[in-house]
Amino acid sequence: MRTYVLVALVMVIVLATGLFALEALKDTAARMVAGFDRVEKAVAGEDWAEARREMDRAQKMWTGYKGWWTMVIDHQEIDNIDMTMARMNRYIGMRDKTMAFGELAVLKQILCHIPEKEKVSWQNIL
Repeated sequence: MRTYVLVALVMVIVLATGLFALEALKDTAARMVAGFDRVEKAVAGEDWAEARREMDRAQKMWTGYKGWWTMVIDHQEIDNIDMTMARMNRYIGMRDKTMAFGELAVLKQILCHIPEKEKVSWQNIL
């Protein structure tokens, strides 16, 4: 009987940890998207200094989240975000509005897609 209780307890802990991680992932992804919305607004207004400041803030935010995201999601997704942000920084430096908008769209899509991909569903299980 003790074994069953212990196994049930371990399963509850694993499920609770997974649900907490998913909620934290959703929250941090939403914060990142909000940061990139500010970058997009600055790029739209061609305020390149503000776009640089907002991109630096987003980069710092990502650096803070990246450490624990690597424990939760696929490393390829982390690499995709890093590469897209590197291109974004370059386009802002070059003041290339069109390419910056394209990379912002990619970043937002990646960030919105990750929590959906990690969510427990029948599609993910089967």
